[in-house]
Amino acid sequence: MAQPARKIMGTTSTEPELSGRSREVLDLISAGMDSLEPPVIQNMVGNLVRLGEMADEFNRPEMLDLFREVARAGSNLRSLIAEIRDLQETGTMTTLLELGRVVQAMKDSLTAGVVTGALQQIVNTVFMMDQIQTLKGDRLMTGMIAAMQEAVQENKDKSPQGVLSLLRQLNNPEARKGLSIFASFLQKLPAHLGSTN
Repeated sequence: MAQPARKIMGTTSTEPELSGRSREVLDLISAGMDSLEPPVIQNMVGNLVRLGEMADEFNRPEMLDLFREVARAGSNLRSLIAEIRDLQETGTMTTLLELGRVVQAMKDSLTAGVVTGALQQIVNTVFMMDQIQTLKGDRLMTGMIAAMQEAVQENKDKSPQGVLSLLRQLNNPEARKGLSIFASFLQKLPAHLGSTN
């Protein structure tokens, strides 16, 4: 038989007089407590103690700061969730996931040889850019572009020149010098490309 809760919890020496409704609620609680077995009451008390300890944990300053941050970020979180929902509805999320799978497959398929080859190409490109910079290649490219633009503007509204007119331009020392440089370039190019045919 269950022992009354008042025997387990201890009796109060004086109970204040209560109104009718309060007395009914107190009697109902007392009857409920009287019908419980001692292990159940002990379990309830243990749960209440743990609940109090959790409340103490949540009452720490760092936890309160965390709650405040979450409350401040609430609107941002709502808009982020709305954006993610939008991405899902439009199919963009699926596309992004597929792209991620493709990138992962590419990463997984990279072998030491492929990585070495790619790094060698990068090193060669940097070396070539360094050589171009050393030989003032940027100035050469800028000069070629400027000369091309001037030539286009000069011949914009003119009709094409005949062969004799082009040959007469070779009397100009600058034209001969440019043609000599270009001819010399064409002679040396195959050797640097590794082909003499």
